[in-house]
Amino acid sequence: MKRRGFTLIELIIVIIIIGVLATLAIPQYLKAVEKGKLAKGKAGLALLAQAEGMYRAEKDTYTSVLGNAAGTTGLNSMVELGKIRTGNDGDWTYSITSATATAFTAQAVRNSPSPCGGSTVTLNETGTWNGIPGSPAATSGCASWR
Repeated sequence: MKRRGFTLIELIIVIIIIGVLATLAIPQYLKAVEKGKLAKGKAGLALLAQAEGMYRAEKDTYTSVLGNAAGTTGLNSMVELGKIRTGNDGDWTYSITSATATAFTAQAVRNSPSPCGGSTVTLNETGTWNGIPGSPAATSGCASWR
């Protein structure tokens, strides 16, 4: 008599192999997702820096005001900031932490829940990044970004 199907041992071995592969793959996937979110945060900060440059060219000073929905005040009057204007795009909370006539610092804080929740990335008027790999303050960034 010929039997069809798999034995219990064969099924257990397959389940163990799938478990080992998942254990190796899931952390790498989450790291890749966080790197993508970092790129989104950097793009948001770059947009704020661009708007600050345009605002300063017109008003001869920087501003800490992101702007209103109508696009008539602050940085939103220079560039359409979209969800950044409200300070939160779902993954990051944006702000201009300091603004004077000659300098500004834009900040993005990674929202929780996330392995990198609370991590901060900043960009200033000279284009200096902090909180990301390769920056002067890279140790303050998230390990998933490395």
